[in-house]
Order: sequence, then structure tokens, then C-alpha cells
Amino acid sequence: MSPSSPPAAAATDPQPVGNEAVLRRLIETYHADRLHHCLILEGPRGVGKAAAARRLAMLVNCDGPAELLGPRTTPCGECWSCRHIARGEHPDIIEIGLDPERATPIISVRQARALLGALQLHPFHARQRFVIIDPADAMTQEAANALLKTLEEPPTRTGFILITERTSDLLPTVRSRSQRVRFGPVEVERVAAWLDLDDPRRAWEAAVLSDGCPDRARELVDGELDRWRQVRDELVAVLRGPTPERLAWTEKQARGDRDAVRQRLDRILDIVSRLARDCLRLEAGSPSSVLYNADQPELIAAMNRRLGPAGVARVDAAVAEARRELEANVNNRLALDALLAVLHRELGGRA
Repeated sequence: MSPSSPPAAAATDPQPVGNEAVLRRLIETYHADRLHHCLILEGPRGVGKAAAARRLAMLVNCDGPAELLGPRTTPCGECWSCRHIARGEHPDIIEIGLDPERATPIISVRQARALLGALQLHPFHARQRFVIIDPADAMTQEAANALLKTLEEPPTRTGFILITERTSDLLPTVRSRSQRVRFGPVEVERVAAWLDLDDPRRAWEAAVLSDGCPDRARELVDGELDRWRQVRDELVAVLRGPTPERLAWTEKQARGDRDAVRQRLDRILDIVSRLARDCLRLEAGSPSSVLYNADQPELIAAMNRRLGPAGVARVDAAVAEARRELEANVNNRLALDALLAVLHRELGGRA
């Protein structure tokens, strides 16, 4: 049994799209008996790192018939091990996510100690037990330090897979005990095809907005794309309106449950950042089809005329400052008010 709850979005089908060469190298390394005991899978959120980790665990532990030519390169998907790993139910594939007992998004020392206790037991069924920590950069310093010795010398038949967006966010002592594997964005065309929607335009827009990250694209088509556009349109409207309306809107966004507020503010920062990046793309002559806000070409053209490269740089700096303030737990509304004040000033009261 896992010592903590797995990440909320455990995949039922761990077949990733894109980064096939990366996964192929991992499989070849395994067959050559050179697979590192602690891997760091690094790359953008939603690019398929967790799916790749489960895919590797499935292949290593697959009980299906041997392949006719050479060593196994893909799990059968039908045996007991494959089915249980795909469902997140295999007792020897331990997935550790954020501590459900903590209000802050961390992986706690409590979880680390529970994991160490679980690793004292022999694997139940697996050829090789895997511990998947996602997101690994959420480990507190105490949790990471508690695991250091085990990361360096894990129990027999046990490997670690640490998943992160940025390896630099991990402690140097963790990085030094691990092997880094980099995952990159997937071609937009492939993500759009993978979504396999009846509406190709919606699939393309989700693929572009996801920056080539399949899991993120799936979130977008499942409802986030509509919500993203709605908030963008609200933001543009309040930037065009009087100051009291803008302040009332920011107060509304910063009110409520902590997690819900942080999700709303992250979405707003993402919207502002992408509006600014669209201005740069337009300035560079990129086709409208690759704009994040391709459904609002007139809006982007107007913003580009008012901002110019210098204005875009100032908006980017304001977004970065807002992110730093939110990470430092500065008052949410004050951080958002400051960002919108910069936008209003740079756009001359128009958007």
C-alpha cells in the first residue's frame, strides 16, 4: 500500500504521446542493465512525464508473453502487472503526491518516513519496485534529507523516479544522486491529432495553448479552454472599464478557498503572460494560427500597437513580480491589483 495518496490525475492509460526517443533510450538502458537507480524526469507540466514513468514500470514488470524478436520494447498491457500499474493499483509501484493532510502543497517528512517504512518490506510481486514522486520539487528539505541515503543506496530491486518541471528546484544533494532525463514539448500537430476531436479547430487551439503538452491539452478541451477564454474576456473588459470595476473584480478573484484562489490567480497570470507573448509573435510576423489568442486577432493587434517590445518587457516583469509575491504569500489581492495597474497604465486604459 502506498504511504500517501498518489497524484490526483493518475493516468488509466500510461501510453504517452511524443518523446518516444527519450523513452526508447530509457528502455535500451534498462535492457543493458544500466538503468540508474534514481531518475529525474524533467520537463513542462503535462508533457507526459508521469505517463512515461508508469510506462517504464509496466515494461520492466510485464508478465506477458516474450516478444519474438529481441528484448521487450513495449508492455503487453494485458497481464496482471500491466493492468494494475495502469490503474495505479500495483502494490509495488508507490506513487507519492502532495500531502493530503497539509494545507500547503508539499511532500512532507511524514510521507518520507512512511515511505522508508514501506520499503523495509520485500516487493509483493514486481520484478522491480518503483517509487514515483510527483512533483519531487514539492519535497520539503526535511523530507528530502530523510530520503537521501535511500536515494543513494535503495533497497534491492527498487528504483526511484522523481518528476519535476525544473531540476534546479531540487536540492543539490538530491540532484547529485540522480540521473537527469529531459522531456520536451510535443509538436502541436501531433498533440492536436492525439486529442482526436470532432472539432479540429478546438483541438488545434488546445494544442497551441498547451505549448505542446498533451496532458495539459486534454485539460483544456475538457473545459479549461472555455474557462480560460471567459476569464481573459473578463480581464480585458475590466481593463477597459473604470478603476472601481477593476478593483471589484480583483477582490472577487482573491476571495474564497485558498486552493481555488491560487488556481484563479495562476490562470490570470498565465493569461496576461500569453497576451504579451502573442504581441511578440505578431511583431515577429508569426501566422495567426500559432497565437495563443487566435480567436481574438484584433485584440492582439491593438495591444501590440500600444505596448511595443518595451511595453511587453514591462508587462512580463510585472507578471514575474506577481508570481514572486504570491510564492512569498503576499496578500493575493494586493499582488493582483499591482499587476492590473501596470497593465492599465501600459495600455493607456484600453485593451
